Amino acid sequence: MKNFLTTLCLMIFTYVYSQTPSPIIEDFNSTDQPGEWASATGQPNTGSHVGQLCYNITGNYLDNQYYSYESQSYDLTTWAIVEVTFSLTQNIRNGDQLALYYFDSATLSWWGWDLSGLNGTYMVTAPTTATKFSFDFNTNTNTNGNINGKYVHIDYIYLQDPVITLPIELISFTGTSNEEYNELNWTTASEINSDYYDIQWSADACDWESIWNLSAAGNSTSDIHYSFQHRNYTDGFNYYKLVQYDYDGWFEEFDIIAIDNRQTNQRIIKYVDFSGREINPIQTKGLVIGIYEDGSSIQIYLK
Repeated sequence: MKNFLTTLCLMIFTYVYSQTPSPIIEDFNSTDQPGEWASATGQPNTGSHVGQLCYNITGNYLDNQYYSYESQSYDLTTWAIVEVTFSLTQNIRNGDQLALYYFDSATLSWWGWDLSGLNGTYMVTAPTTATKFSFDFNTNTNTNGNINGKYVHIDYIYLQDPVITLPIELISFTGTSNEEYNELNWTTASEINSDYYDIQWSADACDWESIWNLSAAGNSTSDIHYSFQHRNYTDGFNYYKLVQYDYDGWFEEFDIIAIDNRQTNQRIIKYVDFSGREINPIQTKGLVIGIYEDGSSIQIYLK
């Protein structure tokens, strides 16, 4: 028997695939493949359709059916919280029922939420002992009414632990010009599951090129200092970005730094935005234009 819970939260949700240590994303672009959600009952007229889990592929869902799609098994016991976000649209008959369930390994029971009639993006919280999730749809035999134009579509389901431990704690990231090379230095206070660093360079703070990969410490609780020398820089401003990758492939980007390698004694007399309006560099961040004394200009990234 599957049991209902009551708490359900409607969200106005802007979806961003953030690079967090432990998200699980199912977009229902396909089903019944290894590692994907699969039909638990062998039901007809359902499956993946135009990027949705669809219960009416041939135009209408069927009467007197019990549909169930289940996730693969998960081990979420290392998570602090399991937030479950999903988006759906539906137009079902009164008496038919759509629900989201999870299997709780602590109670050996299914628990869930009645979603009948709901449209939009919602978030619920499941225990870390949840090992499977399922969307169940029951077209009740006692329901009266025409099934024409009736449907259920589920766009995605997204599981994450919002209590995120960042892979590294960065103390500083700096750069200096030493005539023959630009020296980059950064220091971390701690590292967790940290695989390597990617040093990226740009001449305009827009187009980036990876110029070096450096192995990280893996795991550490003490200060670690890193250094890199870039010799093939260009005259003018050179921009650098530090990107850290962990062993799972997730990454974190840090603030851009700029090193002034201009071969000129001219000074910048004013800053303007890209519409030509003069700005205060102390109160501005991002890419701007610096005007030299002779009227020439340069693009500069202000932090």
